[in-house]
Amino acid sequence: MRTRALALIVAPVVAACGDNAAAPVPGTLTAGPVTITTATMSLAVGELAIDDFLQIGVTDEIEETHYYDPRGDALVELAPIAKAKSVDGDWIVLDSDVRLRLSKCKGVEDCAVLEVDASKTEGAVQLRIALPHVANEPAYGTGDAAAGANVAGAVREMQLRVDPMSESSLNETHVPVPVLLWPRRNIGWFIADDRPAAFDVAKSSANATATFTLPVRGTYKSYIYRTTSPLDLVRAYTTLTSKPAVPPRWAFAPQQWRNVWNSSTEVRDDANEMRTRRIPGSLMWIDNPWQTAYNTFVVDEARLAAPRQLIADLGAQGYHVLFWSTPYVGTTPATATDRMEGNAQKFFITDDAGKAIDYPWQDGPGTLVDFTRPGAIAWWRQRIERVVDLGARGFKLDFGEEVVPDIGGTILPMLLAGGDNSSHHARYAEGYHDAYLGSLPANDGFLITRAGAWGEQRVNTCIWPGDLDSDFTEFGVDNGEGQANVGGMPSAISRGLSLSMSGYPFYGSDIGGFRGFPTTETLLRWAAYAAYGTIMQLGGGGKSHNPWDTTLFDAGSDLVYKKFADLHMQLNPLLWTLAKQAGADGTPITRPARFMYNCACDDAMFFLGDDILVAPVVTEGATTRAVVLPPGAWMDRATGTIVTGNGTTAITVPAPRDVVPVWHRVGSLVPMFARYADTMLPATAAGVTSYTDPTLGRELRLVYTPGGSLEDPVLATLHDGASANANGAFVSVTGGTEYSVFTIDVDARGLPAPWSSPASVSVGGVALPTAADVTTCATPGCWRFDATAKRLEIRIFAQGVTRDLAVQ
Repeated sequence: MRTRALALIVAPVVAACGDNAAAPVPGTLTAGPVTITTATMSLAVGELAIDDFLQIGVTDEIEETHYYDPRGDALVELAPIAKAKSVDGDWIVLDSDVRLRLSKCKGVEDCAVLEVDASKTEGAVQLRIALPHVANEPAYGTGDAAAGANVAGAVREMQLRVDPMSESSLNETHVPVPVLLWPRRNIGWFIADDRPAAFDVAKSSANATATFTLPVRGTYKSYIYRTTSPLDLVRAYTTLTSKPAVPPRWAFAPQQWRNVWNSSTEVRDDANEMRTRRIPGSLMWIDNPWQTAYNTFVVDEARLAAPRQLIADLGAQGYHVLFWSTPYVGTTPATATDRMEGNAQKFFITDDAGKAIDYPWQDGPGTLVDFTRPGAIAWWRQRIERVVDLGARGFKLDFGEEVVPDIGGTILPMLLAGGDNSSHHARYAEGYHDAYLGSLPANDGFLITRAGAWGEQRVNTCIWPGDLDSDFTEFGVDNGEGQANVGGMPSAISRGLSLSMSGYPFYGSDIGGFRGFPTTETLLRWAAYAAYGTIMQLGGGGKSHNPWDTTLFDAGSDLVYKKFADLHMQLNPLLWTLAKQAGADGTPITRPARFMYNCACDDAMFFLGDDILVAPVVTEGATTRAVVLPPGAWMDRATGTIVTGNGTTAITVPAPRDVVPVWHRVGSLVPMFARYADTMLPATAAGVTSYTDPTLGRELRLVYTPGGSLEDPVLATLHDGASANANGAFVSVTGGTEYSVFTIDVDARGLPAPWSSPASVSVGGVALPTAADVTTCATPGCWRFDATAKRLEIRIFAQGVTRDLAVQ
């Protein structure tokens, strides 16, 4: 315990005379969009300003083991820093010896770096930085926000903590990312620090400010930047941190798992069921338990016999295999040698006496590998390779989150070679995930993980939100037992969209949740949402989430699930194109509708890419969906109706259980596979079809929603260089290295001529023949029009050439 010797001191600045006169404090500091007025200590970002943007939190007696809660602590008194005192090089010295520096960013335009150091202030335990926030304006980011992707009006902790009032005993902050984005003003704020902190986004401040509170130790660096579009906010953040790792293409096919596999036969049975029912997929998970002991990485053949042959058999059917894993070394005889080696080389997290800590995790006890210790990652990879050698192509990485900053308000020392639990409570995930990703084939291995941190996305191919409730409840609702629940499907949507705005574009929640067991309605509504996400994975608690099991779900559930799994598979060309872009510049794939548009769209509505608007049904028993469409013209994919949205007017659309309300932007081209296949991987088993077969994989269906302005042509460019250009009744397509056959698919319901009843379709001025089935025609192509369905299909061959089409 230390007694505060000095509180906040306001000292007059005395000017010296002669050659030794101190440099005067400048009246303003400016960099990027930020201007600081030193006389009043106000900060402006663009046209918005805030006074007293810096505050120091002090306490009479500093208790070294007390966790000073950044959300607000009764022992801490906050006081503003009122003025600047002097200049020290390129630093400004403020009240109480707080130091400040403002400079331009490198690598990001219109960006300022704000550095603050309050470590010399006696009695100080917290630093609070504030930026202006406009009332009723949305804000996004902060990582895996569980209660809504729009975090305005919320307090978001930047660390996982024990919370006895939660049914999970945790505060559910598994991926804290200290970035806040304001899409209306195109302003971003990123604090490049790992220490415990909290965002208060205009929840408790009377003057509608967004504050970031954190300990005073050391210098804090934050970036404040302005962009020209909302998406550029996320791109700029990934430029400042890192670009995300991209899953292999096969991971974007549907995935399946059970909570417990009882035998290799059971695994094969599920694989056979999916292939027989033509439910597509390319990855099956082997979840816990599967090892002889935890983290021996040796398959328990009493449970899963002949694992090498099992993996080979699944491979013949077009499936890769993923294994569940954790970063602990247990106390069982099976891991005694690993434990001895790890202790000898100091590869474990220790207490302040240097003793390895055994954590009482779910299947523990076990000590955590210290991946910051030189040599520890290579040592752990030697163990991982035992199962990679069998053919594993991915891992589900669970747990490893015990490096918390405090327990019950008390700081308990946990020491790593690279720091302690104050700096590694979230950063631990980076080394953990790096160890596994580096054990897999380069650019062809898949991780789905539970935790992350800013910049950690470089070694993390996908986040899953952990064990959610198997229902439609919101996060934080009383579960009937006096605890707040973790949330069901609405929270899954929120976390995924929030992560997408925080540098993590790849996400997949357990379809049907994990806590409890889903009803048929919950399972199918969740599947409908997941079909339009990045990673679609079917599995959860209980016996299984297999929709064909009529002892668990209604008869016919498998057909509805197959409909959504087929859709997800057909969207693979779009998903892969968006994934490659995300890996190149950080562009998010799924985007909250209200982030993209100034609209009253609800928090569950999102875009897949630029042109697909999705409104998942998140209310139990609902058969309709009320929505507010963003400004612009949109076609309802279920009815063909074109609606002009204004961002404020609500409409209600039908939403039976087998339908998810979806709109395509009028004037858009959406690429999809034109033909069905079972898998994205090579397959040798009889009857299994694969998109690696060029006759299936080279052909695209371009879903065209015409009706846009002739002055605003639509251009779609795919990952292989193939492109399509549409302008009213004219379309051109260019073949790429992968796609060379295109079917232009026009939903002509409600559209004017010529789309409503075309007289002819020509390519390069030469009329194409009609065909009863366009899949049978030869080069250069053919077309058909279904007058009843008002659907026009034009099939074109464009191997290495551009084809120009005209509809008359």
